[in-house]
Amino acid sequence: SQEGARSQNSIRFDALGMRMRVVSVDPSRAQAFVAHMRAQSGVISVEQAQYRRLASAVSVNDPYYRGEGTGAPYFQSPSTAGQWDMHVINVGTAWGDYSSLPARGAAIAVIDTGVDVTHPDLGGGKVVHQGCFVTYPSSAAQTTGSFAIDTDGHGTNVAGIADADTNNNFGFAGVGFAAPLLAYRIFPATPSGGCDSSSTSAQCSTTDVDEASAINDAVSHGAKVINLSLGATPPCSDPTEENAVEAAIARGVVVVAAAGNESKNGLDCPAAYPGVIAVGAEGPGGSSDAEIVASYSNWLNNGGTGSGGAYLVAPGGTASSSTDSDSLHYVENITSSQQSGASAYCKVDAFGEASDCRAGFAGTSQATPHVVGVVSLMLGLRPSLTPAQIAADLCSTAHSIGDSKQGCGRLDAAAAVAKALTQ
Repeated sequence: SQEGARSQNSIRFDALGMRMRVVSVDPSRAQAFVAHMRAQSGVISVEQAQYRRLASAVSVNDPYYRGEGTGAPYFQSPSTAGQWDMHVINVGTAWGDYSSLPARGAAIAVIDTGVDVTHPDLGGGKVVHQGCFVTYPSSAAQTTGSFAIDTDGHGTNVAGIADADTNNNFGFAGVGFAAPLLAYRIFPATPSGGCDSSSTSAQCSTTDVDEASAINDAVSHGAKVINLSLGATPPCSDPTEENAVEAAIARGVVVVAAAGNESKNGLDCPAAYPGVIAVGAEGPGGSSDAEIVASYSNWLNNGGTGSGGAYLVAPGGTASSSTDSDSLHYVENITSSQQSGASAYCKVDAFGEASDCRAGFAGTSQATPHVVGVVSLMLGLRPSLTPAQIAADLCSTAHSIGDSKQGCGRLDAAAAVAKALTQ
């Protein structure tokens, strides 16, 4: 064998007249070793060893994940609490790989309105880095610092979906289970009355400079997947934003962005940039509660992979208006105790828990962190996967919900993680 390859053991297949030799090779030389051995006479094949997993889901103790509903697929009803979004993407089976393998989800960066790092579901050292890059409307100066105070709640909710502390017998589960979290604030303080799609206040917007600053900082501090639940309508002609995204992808960092909420065929920026994984929103809809793409969600007709990226859908909720009272039409997860009117969100919850600040949201903003969490799980098992490979794997394993606007399909966490294990 080549220098550096150490023999581990040998397995005989006498009935086939074959013998398999298992060797250990430095991962940086694995491809070269495989090519060398395949060229040797008498060698039938050379393959890398693959993992196998138990065909069962992990049962975690977070009350909202267990839910109040009567069973699959949602463990929630229109009037009871739960996390239908986690169950419908089959994340419990994806977590099964982490119960038997020495892996931890790869580091996630949430670049948003900030993150309430004091929330109990973000404790235990999960938040490994904080950053703030905000150019306030009243001045041209960028404020920077190592804090991520969230006066809106949006960023905290996104962080919870992606990475709330899981199996801590409190509140909510997050897709990333136990991944490290980098928390960023790039939006000014939320104005009185809050921010929504109709807001015109400059305090409801960030600048491309602040966004690019946070992306660069996240990459330099070890983020492996970046969540951008934000956007602007095309045309996408912003070299500051696009260069920051392109540079992150070139460094092997996966960038995932919201498709947008304008009910149109076409993606917002930065979701539309080459190499970015774009995410539309879906959820239960209609009298049968069958999965559909949300009416507000942007989509991409050709779907699939292209230019190293992908377009697929994930749970974002299907609420038709602010008065929609069906709990299944929202994605509920944590929110910030630092936002205006926080007392309305921080009451004792359905399971008798105090300090559990939570809210129901609907949007492609909420769909995006579901994908980010799954990417973190995939990279935790296979750190060598490239952004293009991740995009292709998410698409090839997505589940069809029979909607013409679904792109590759709906995110399937279990299938995507299983796919990563074979590579």
